[in-house]
This record gives sequence, structure tokens and C-alpha cells, in this order.
Amino acid sequence: MNENQYFVELRSLQLNDEQRKKLSKIFKPNRMKNAIILFFVLLISSCTSSKIIELGGKAADKGTEVSQKGIDIYTTLSQQSDVDRYQQDKVKVLTHPNPIGMPLPATSPKGFPKQLSLRIKAFQSLLNVYKVFGLLTDKEYSNKTSDAVSALRDAYASISTLPDLPADVSALLPGVAGAIANNIQARKIKQHNLILFELTKAYLTLWNKEQPLWEDYIEQVYIRTYADALKGDLSNRYDPARVAEISKEPYNNNVIVLMYRLKERDDIINSSVLLKKQLNDFGKALSGLNKAHSEISKQRPDIQIAISTINSIENLLNQK
Repeated sequence: MNENQYFVELRSLQLNDEQRKKLSKIFKPNRMKNAIILFFVLLISSCTSSKIIELGGKAADKGTEVSQKGIDIYTTLSQQSDVDRYQQDKVKVLTHPNPIGMPLPATSPKGFPKQLSLRIKAFQSLLNVYKVFGLLTDKEYSNKTSDAVSALRDAYASISTLPDLPADVSALLPGVAGAIANNIQARKIKQHNLILFELTKAYLTLWNKEQPLWEDYIEQVYIRTYADALKGDLSNRYDPARVAEISKEPYNNNVIVLMYRLKERDDIINSSVLLKKQLNDFGKALSGLNKAHSEISKQRPDIQIAISTINSIENLLNQK
């Protein structure tokens, strides 16, 4: 490299005159190219590290939202027992040959109160994990590392002690325990995401194994014990005049009750469809969260994949 090329390289660094002079004293011309390369490597590395810290914070934020969504989903499922009881009582009245003389129905529907309450607790523990790890993206909260370990242990205990835990989930628990045993430090974003990847993989596997059960439960509540039970000839149970008051359709009394019952049936089916969609969207969001942690924890993460995955979680959580 000649002297002219040497100073061209210096100018390409966009340094001021004083900085160029100092570099000229430190590096000989024939070593300047390596110095420039080193400069840009360090610059890119610094930018990447900052981006990883930013993504770690965003992933923790999405983890908080997904965990809360899990709590909401299981709470909704726990409420279906009361919906089921009311609907079965209603069917008993509508299908009874002499409803005025029948005793007040008191159905005891099948539900999953214990199982659902324990899963709500498990996702509450996961929510607590994300709240702490969100703080650990900042060095100012390095004193929170013990809180992070405690939250992780609670989340692990909550899922590992679930009764009738699927074998696929049990098989993942040693990996989760091993990840939790690692020393946790503030701003060690890749390490944090590796731990969260192992933990969310267990939660995701649990959800994927049980989602068909919850979908079947919704089908049972809304379709098999309610919509299907209302298919018989119940026209004499409805007052056509009252139906006409709430209907805008121009049908006579012979038709209007049937049209009302069609709408009632469709409303029931739509309720079950919307609930199943919520379950499906939640599963996708939890899967996306696990994928985001996987990408961020890599030695050379793909920033665009991580950003795209986090954005997809946002979209799923905002869907109705």
C-alpha cells in the first residue's frame, strides 16, 4: 500500500484530523488495511450486540403477553363449566313434555376445575419469569438475578408437578433443569434466551398435547350437549309474537320461529368456532415465542428472522 492509498483508507473511516494523526503513528501503512477491517468488525459487532439486547427485551415483552394470554385462555376454559350447566338446564326445560310441572333442573356438568387451575398457576409462574428477565436486559437490574432464578424454579415446579403430565413433556424436563442451573447474569441475552427456549419448549409441548382435549371439550359444551339437543321439534316452545318483536325478517308466524332457531343454532356454532380460534392463535403465539428464543440464543442469530417472528406474535395476540 502506497502513502496515497494509506491516507485514502484513513479518510474512509470518517475520522477527524486528530484521530487520523493518532492512527498514523500507531499503524504503519502496510498494516492499515487490517486495522480498517478490525475497526469495521468491531463496529458491526457492537451494532449486533445492541440489536440482540433490544430483541431480548422485545422477546421478554412478548413472553409477558403470551403468558397472560395463556392465563386468559385457561380461565375461559374454566368458565365453560358454568356455560355448560346453564345450556344443559335450558335443554332440559325446552325438551320436557310438561316444563311447568318439572322440578328446577340442576345439572352437574363434566369439567376440569383442578387441571385448569393448575395450568393457570403454571402460566402465572411463566409470566413472573418474563417480568424478571425483561429487567435483566439492563445492567441496572443486575441485583435481580436471584429473582430470575427463583422465578425459573417456580415455573419449572409448576409444570413438572402437573398430574398426568404427558410423557413428551416429562422428557424435556431434564433439559429445562439443566438450563436453569446455569449462572444468570444481567444482559447475557443469548444465555437468557437459551434458558427461555428450553422452558417454553416444555410449555409448548404441554399445550400441543392437550389442545385437542380442550377443542373436544368446547365441541362437547356447544355442539353435542346443546346445539344437537335443540334439533328436535321445539316450535311450540316459542312465542311467534315475541320472536317477531326481535326479528327484522319479513316472515309469517309459520316460518319466523324456525328462522329464529336457525340463527340461534348458528350463534352457538360461531361461539365454538371463535373459542377454538382463540386456542389455535394462542398455540401459534406460544410456538412463535419459542422460535424467537431459539433464534436469539444462537451464536450467529438471524436478526430478520427474530424480528419477523416477534412481529408475528404481535399479530396473533391482536387477532379477535
